[in-house]
Amino acid sequence: MLVYDSFKGHLEESVKRKFHESGIDLAVISGGLTSICQPLDVTINKPFKDNLRKEWHVWMAGGGAGVTAVGNLRRAKLSDVCLWVKRSWQAIYDETIAESFKTCKISTNLDESDSDLEISDDDGDNNDDVSDNDDANSKDDDVSGDDDVSSDDDVNGDDQLC
Repeated sequence: MLVYDSFKGHLEESVKRKFHESGIDLAVISGGLTSICQPLDVTINKPFKDNLRKEWHVWMAGGGAGVTAVGNLRRAKLSDVCLWVKRSWQAIYDETIAESFKTCKISTNLDESDSDLEISDDDGDNNDDVSDNDDANSKDDDVSGDDDVSSDDDVNGDDQLC
């Protein structure tokens, strides 16, 4: 079973048909339920995107883009982008991922007796909820800038997949 949000592209008949043909059941999360059903959105996406943005900034600052004959910035190679994604994901603590599922009260224990699922202030930790503490979500505290990655760094289709 694949559970996904109600993004319009996910609801296309062609998408549903492909999953059905592959024997995958689909379930759509209704709007407004992100904080309950989407652990990536709750805790992980921001630090991951911050890490990815940092990778891009380092690449740009190091002259990685270069320019074309007409003066446009070159695209990043797919292998570079794959490496950025890999490093950005590796910079997310395992504990942050586990905490995101706990925050959404998602457990693999079907009998609902998962004591690890309980989040309380009584555990001796003085840590705030990780969703409110971005520094706790990433192994890399040095995140620069708030600029979004521009379309000039789209991947080149003829590079090899990493």
